[in-house]
Amino acid sequence: MFDLDGTLMDSSPGIVHCFQLTLAEWGREAPLEQLRTLIGPPLRHSFHLLGYADEDLDEVVECYRGFYATVGLREAELYDGVSSTLAALRSRGVRLGVATAKRDDFAREMLRDRRVDDLFDEIAGASMDLRVTDKADIMAHVLTAWDNPPPRSVWMVGDRAFDMVGARHHGVVGVGVLWGFGDADELRAAGADRLITRVEQLLDESVGEPTTMDFRGA
Repeated sequence: MFDLDGTLMDSSPGIVHCFQLTLAEWGREAPLEQLRTLIGPPLRHSFHLLGYADEDLDEVVECYRGFYATVGLREAELYDGVSSTLAALRSRGVRLGVATAKRDDFAREMLRDRRVDDLFDEIAGASMDLRVTDKADIMAHVLTAWDNPPPRSVWMVGDRAFDMVGARHHGVVGVGVLWGFGDADELRAAGADRLITRVEQLLDESVGEPTTMDFRGA
């Protein structure tokens, strides 16, 4: 099971751009460095950190999503090696899914446009009505579709603490990636079982339960 932003795709240009457009719509601004740290978590959480009041969060998130639908979706690229690694995992019989805090329809469109959507048998994202945005809840959708396999037979691959916290919630293996928007300290603190520096490392031990903690490349 894969996160999307910062794991499968470098979507930072489009996300940052849409943060900037949304802030400008509200007469605000924020440093570029701060905006980059907000890539990955649910949007309500990110805009809360930017100082928006709880009663404004639904409106500001919808504003962001409006910009993202017309601008941000097109400003993303797959990381090197992702497409071939996904195809190799699929050829080995590994079931592949996506669990992302990005809106479900946006995630599907991005994966379809990059011609990798057919490699996944389940793609789950945040609901359009904002009722489902928590990573653990989104992961639950994928696990249910997979008939709730033994937890340690499932890997959650992601770049932020939210991915590892979701993995711990469900008892699945948390694999933190170091090419995205989080870092080794964040991922370790959130309970990552493994850290990898290249997506191709998923081919080394892609099937079966890991027996040791492996912080390669940290």
